[in-house]
Amino acid sequence: MVLEKRPDNRLPSVARAATSPTAIVLAGAGIAVGEAAHLGLAIALVLGAAGYGARVAWSAVRRRVALQRRGRRHLARIDPWSVPEPWRGYVTRALDARKALRQLARDFPPGPVADYLSHALDQVESAVEEYWALARSGAALAGPPGRSQRVAQELGSAQAGAAATQGADRAALESGEDALASELRSLRHLDSVATQVSAQLATLSARLEGVVAAAGELMVSAGVPGADLSDVSSQLTSLTRSLEEARRILPP
Repeated sequence: MVLEKRPDNRLPSVARAATSPTAIVLAGAGIAVGEAAHLGLAIALVLGAAGYGARVAWSAVRRRVALQRRGRRHLARIDPWSVPEPWRGYVTRALDARKALRQLARDFPPGPVADYLSHALDQVESAVEEYWALARSGAALAGPPGRSQRVAQELGSAQAGAAATQGADRAALESGEDALASELRSLRHLDSVATQVSAQLATLSARLEGVVAAAGELMVSAGVPGADLSDVSSQLTSLTRSLEEARRILPP
């Protein structure tokens, strides 16, 4: 039978499905069963096992390739050295946690738990992206070290100068004093918000590391029937809630 060409030069969906790895494996299993009467039950079972093994191997390879592509896609986006401490340390912790979870997802035996970990890794990837945005915002809010103290010293000098001056010169000094006082209030507010962001990032770091620890416990119990995913799920939920709390700190 000759397949009719489509305008987009692609095979029909039925033909594409027939050439998929899953379809090939299932077809091989069907042939093995059909030939059982001629080849013998033992040979049929060997063929069936080979087909199943090929399917599992293909799933593992596909998952590993997807993880590697995802890792390359996110690798260049986050640069801890572009922000000062303590923000750099927070970002490094997040990257270390993400790296560990990626490795666990790669090494986990194929199956439902591995698929769940792959989904968890997607959530962690998104969380680390948002974590990075929070760290940059916190660094921008905090600004250079000692800026509030510097303005406070300038304000003290302006106040002393205004107190020792009379007439029109005193009015000018008082005007400058008001400007410095307003700037100091703004800087202290920014410092307060930056401190809150810093505290949230510390919490988020702990949440990310908690997800990795729960995934590591799953790795230890790999192959045990009824693997408990509740701990990983709970840690992911806590991570999501912490991100929501951190978002509310920053002004729109």
